[in-house]
Amino acid sequence: MPFSRHAVDALPTDHFRRTITVRYVVALSLVAGLAMLSYVMFRHVMDTIDHSAEMTAVTGSQRLLIQRVLAQCLLLAAADDEEARRDIRAHLARSVDLLEKNHQRLLADLNDPNSFAAHAPELMSIYFKQPFELDKRMRFFIASTRTFYHADAGRPALSDPKFQNVLAFGENELLRDLTAVVQAYQRRAVSRLTILRRVEAWATSGMLLLLAGVGICILRPMVRRICADRERLQGANEALTELAVTDQLTGAYNRLKFNQVMDHELKRSDRYGQPFSVIMFDIDHFKIVNDTHGHAAGDAMLRELARRVAGAVRGVDWLFRYGGEEFVVAAPQTDLEHARVLAEKLRNLVAATPFPHDISGTISLGVAQAHSGDTPESLMQRVDAALYEAKNTGRNRVAVARQ
Repeated sequence: MPFSRHAVDALPTDHFRRTITVRYVVALSLVAGLAMLSYVMFRHVMDTIDHSAEMTAVTGSQRLLIQRVLAQCLLLAAADDEEARRDIRAHLARSVDLLEKNHQRLLADLNDPNSFAAHAPELMSIYFKQPFELDKRMRFFIASTRTFYHADAGRPALSDPKFQNVLAFGENELLRDLTAVVQAYQRRAVSRLTILRRVEAWATSGMLLLLAGVGICILRPMVRRICADRERLQGANEALTELAVTDQLTGAYNRLKFNQVMDHELKRSDRYGQPFSVIMFDIDHFKIVNDTHGHAAGDAMLRELARRVAGAVRGVDWLFRYGGEEFVVAAPQTDLEHARVLAEKLRNLVAATPFPHDISGTISLGVAQAHSGDTPESLMQRVDAALYEAKNTGRNRVAVARQ
């Protein structure tokens, strides 16, 4: 049956399901991996920016601390009373301690394997190799400053060699070296960010390509399969609908469809004032055919009758198997006279040619036209009365219902 074929075709095969599932899982895994990679790259970029800014700020604060230490050393040498010198020494000690703490923090960053500046050749050279040797000079500067403000409790002299060492290292070497450190950190950060942005761009491009691949390799076949299944399902539904309103023996419409069409056509005839006629007919002496030739011959006769009538009526007309050997033709936009002519045509068509098994047969027909306000029941009563009249007046004839 057509329905069975459509129903089977509409079901996706196991192979198709497995293929789509595998593709879908792989695609989701790749998308998730690329999304995770993009997130990691983003976090790494942000961490690099934060770390670079932090180290640059620490290095910049070192420059300010050195300038503050130098200024406080000058204030200490210029102070006249002991209380002022004691306050300056306290401030100077805190500045030197902070300077040493920051220096240790910068050294620790160089040795931290998780730092983007870990063991950077340029920074290691600035801190530990000539001509910079920043670590050595910073330690010397811190030690010289402490020696200077701890030298004696009195007023230190600006001509003190210890102060000259502090001034020389602070104003020249240390400020120059720290500037080089800031620049090195900035170059290191820019280089790392360039690499990370390239990786991020590759990951983004890969995700876009993957999404395009998902659309081409997964979504498009799925959509095509869904559309094809939907069309087949729609065809199967249409076939089911057709089967529900079709007489299986003759192929004519059944009583269910008859009720729908009659109700619709009568309403349309009433609304638009168009004529609507009905022809009802059955096979004369059909019981004798069944008794003499068997029910198989009778069924063949019914099929042949429906085929002949269906080929003779218009495309807008309806052919119904009303029950047993009774049939109805509903003819929209057809008045009583034209319906009678059509009925005569059908009568002659049937009587002119024997049926299968060389069985001769005729039909009797009743014709009626719908009146305003007619119901299917009232119209069928009149056409049935006309058919009864045709049978009672000799059969193989057309009788028109009384208006």
